[in-house]
Amino acid sequence: MAVSLTVEVTAQQLDLFLDSREVALANEVVAALRTDDCARVAASIAALRAEAPGRADLAAFDVLLGCLEKHRNTDFTALDTGSLDQLVSEIDKHVAPAAQFLGGEAPAFLNRLWRRLAEAAATFPFDRARPHAHAAELFLRAQAHDEAEQAAQAIAGGCREPVVLRWRALARYRTGGLPAARWQIFSLAWFAAETLPPVLGELAAAQLDLDWRRFRAEAETPDAAWFPAWCLLAHPELASALAGEISPAVEQAAQDIPGMLAYVVLTGILAVEQRGYSRALVEQRARLRAIDTGFFAAYMQSRMVRHR
Repeated sequence: MAVSLTVEVTAQQLDLFLDSREVALANEVVAALRTDDCARVAASIAALRAEAPGRADLAAFDVLLGCLEKHRNTDFTALDTGSLDQLVSEIDKHVAPAAQFLGGEAPAFLNRLWRRLAEAAATFPFDRARPHAHAAELFLRAQAHDEAEQAAQAIAGGCREPVVLRWRALARYRTGGLPAARWQIFSLAWFAAETLPPVLGELAAAQLDLDWRRFRAEAETPDAAWFPAWCLLAHPELASALAGEISPAVEQAAQDIPGMLAYVVLTGILAVEQRGYSRALVEQRARLRAIDTGFFAAYMQSRMVRHR
């Protein structure tokens, strides 16, 4: 005997089926964008639009496709700094917000764009008027931190340029953490003190943030150029770790920056202290007192606390 079965599909089940199809089509758009295949991206967006024309992410997907098409048709070897700067602005203003609709795929999508621009900028000289178009900045955006530091190091005379010091501090911190980036951060404090607070915000290093807050609260004149010297008082072990960075050029530059000179002299004091009380220690302490009596008093107080 034949049995006839009737299967009823409820409205809720139908909605789930349609929803799953819509989700699958949206996922295909994301997968296509991952390949940078413009034809595949266009086809997947068209399919999604036909299935669900009211989706909020369609406009964003159109922007991302337009970006891919523009980059596909651009001869990056022929770009000048101005053209590259314009592309950076377009990504910041239009593409980056649209990429947020990719969810977890957004960083990878943007990183590919930034790396492409960074490689195009690799031969450009440093232009103070357009730092966002320099390879170091673009490699940082692409999360290519080793390449970012190499590009920053290659800038002639960059050891006192605020933006170059920022690039090097960020790149070093991202690759090696705070110990690797200390000297670059200290250099920023000495040569571009006003830019130190925002860079500390970018670094988001817990120990550094704590030290900065204590410095601001304890220092009589919390000029950022004195922050490295204060850090030596709080963390004397840094003196030996960073002693190799103090070159004749650094000592010469320190003659014009009291906070930097105090750091150099204090490094010497901390080394001499290990050998006990001596004439050399007395002379070095006299040098520190001559630089700034307030900081010298803080140093002597730290010695009293240390030896109680």
